[in-house]
Amino acid sequence: MHPECATAVREAAALLGSLGHEVEEVPLPFDGQAVARAFLMLYFGETGASIAALAQHLGRPARPADVEPTTWLLGLLGRTYSAADFAAARHSWNDCARSLGHFHQMYDLLLTPTLAVPPVRIGELQPKPTEQLLLKLVNTFGLGGLMRRSGLVEQLAEQSLEKTPYTQFVNLTGQPAMSVPLHWTADGLPCGVQFVAPLGAEDVLFRVAGQLEQAQPWFGRRPML
Repeated sequence: MHPECATAVREAAALLGSLGHEVEEVPLPFDGQAVARAFLMLYFGETGASIAALAQHLGRPARPADVEPTTWLLGLLGRTYSAADFAAARHSWNDCARSLGHFHQMYDLLLTPTLAVPPVRIGELQPKPTEQLLLKLVNTFGLGGLMRRSGLVEQLAEQSLEKTPYTQFVNLTGQPAMSVPLHWTADGLPCGVQFVAPLGAEDVLFRVAGQLEQAQPWFGRRPML
């Protein structure tokens, strides 16, 4: 985690404490690696299904030129997994949901960074030239299975989640969450913190957001140009 993002969480915790909330530092209540693997399984499978839907819309088989190279690769990878793989990932999602359900019996909200780094520059997340060449080769020859067996998928997965390790678990469990720009970097960029509530507790998020904005308004702030 970038120091600015850690500072954002500490400052948010201090602000909450000054407003009368009880704040306690605890480990994340789930296996982050297992959740990341389950999330990527869903990501690959959904992309493959989207490409199949695109083919139906076009009335012909989809081709690599129809989508971005990374999207085509994700679709190839989605077709290398089995129903058993998907079911195993689903079990991990259930484990995560149960762990968070137990967590919310003791805590109203979970506070994390939104990103693990400050805002990234435009184009920073695009594949590097060597990765673009690899994508082209894999997509041209349909080598999704070989890429998965080589271990490159895990490497790319770690890189893709390196900057966003705190948000995918909310996508899996379906819990309401919000990002609040309480902290600003020395460069004048917003650095968000994420609040996660139990299922159906959107009202808690809205009330906390209103309280925080009254205590530390951000609507009028703009990044420097």
